[in-house]
Amino acid sequence: MDVAPLAHQLPEERLHQPFPARHYQNCLQLVQADLASRGLAAGVLVDPENLFWLTGYRSMGYWTFQALIVPRSGLPILVSRIFNKPLSEATPTIGGFETIGDSDDAASVLNRALQKHVSRGGDIGFETGARNFTGLLLRALEQQAQGFRILDWNGVCEQHRRLKTQDQLGLMRKAADAAVAGLDAALRCVAPGRSENDVAAAMLAGSVRAGSDFFRVPLVVTGPATALCFTTWERRVIRPGHVVLLESASCVDRYHAMIARTCIVGRASDDHRAVAGMLLDMLDRAIDAIRPGVTSGEVFAAANQALEGSTHYRRAGQRIGYSIGIGFPPNWAEGHFLDLKADDPTILEPGMTFHVVPSMFTPDFGMWFSESVAVASSGVEVLTHYPRQLFELET
Repeated sequence: MDVAPLAHQLPEERLHQPFPARHYQNCLQLVQADLASRGLAAGVLVDPENLFWLTGYRSMGYWTFQALIVPRSGLPILVSRIFNKPLSEATPTIGGFETIGDSDDAASVLNRALQKHVSRGGDIGFETGARNFTGLLLRALEQQAQGFRILDWNGVCEQHRRLKTQDQLGLMRKAADAAVAGLDAALRCVAPGRSENDVAAAMLAGSVRAGSDFFRVPLVVTGPATALCFTTWERRVIRPGHVVLLESASCVDRYHAMIARTCIVGRASDDHRAVAGMLLDMLDRAIDAIRPGVTSGEVFAAANQALEGSTHYRRAGQRIGYSIGIGFPPNWAEGHFLDLKADDPTILEPGMTFHVVPSMFTPDFGMWFSESVAVASSGVEVLTHYPRQLFELET
């Protein structure tokens, strides 16, 4: 499938901001209104996804400590390693930078920055639920805090990230096209004698050439290893009769889309066809059920009607899909705050986006098929476009 590359379409700027200034102004107003409603003097964000959502700031250095101080008024201040200072200063939505030297204690620097930029005597909300906020850091902050209390302040950005704007959906459509290009390149590469690495290289090259930014590694697995679920390429050689799992992804301005397909090297067995048929039926039923007003649990239940009476039901898991959007490696999912799962009462709304990925792992092989979708005002928009089938490749 031919997809026009995006690289030449982007402006040649020192730092590309995905959205206009008013977008980030609106985001900041939402967060500062939350601070005011809780009586907090400031908030501190540490999740790189939320930093990006609020300011457009992104750095490959997020694996070191960084914190964004959000005051009740005015622009946020970034506290981070010195090597991130040029990026911070080039980001117009950030109003200041406090440097963490390589020999500095991050908690001490953050505490000094809070005393400098936040009025004394107020409570400060911390994103303590973020995956990169450790108990050791919290303990150090509490021990060193002067003139303020640390309170939990979680889920504020996520509640707004659930619904994508039309601009954000536009980026995800581009990411979906690039993910499809990667999948297509991978499928064309699968052949006996080639390795998983050959196929992974083709997939990555296809998606990157089509415009993808850096993202978490996709999945390419063949043969008996497909039964292991979360493994990926390890130089295994493709042989006739192998099941090959392919999950391609792409990212444009940190907004993601994914697509998964399964192929058989040669003719599929009856068991292959039975499992693939159930999964494709689940995927179709889930997509057909997605629309505004239904619940997450109802989508899950609709998909699982395809497994009634099947001995494979226990292998299907308790989630049919997860929210997608902003991500930084090793993550590309927003499933920690929104997904499609059993008995979930969450009501679907226009602008929600999901990777719908029914999967099954038997003792001998695994299979999956997936699409990236958006809840639309009149139903569902499928973002990824590729034949939805089990591929049987001639040998």
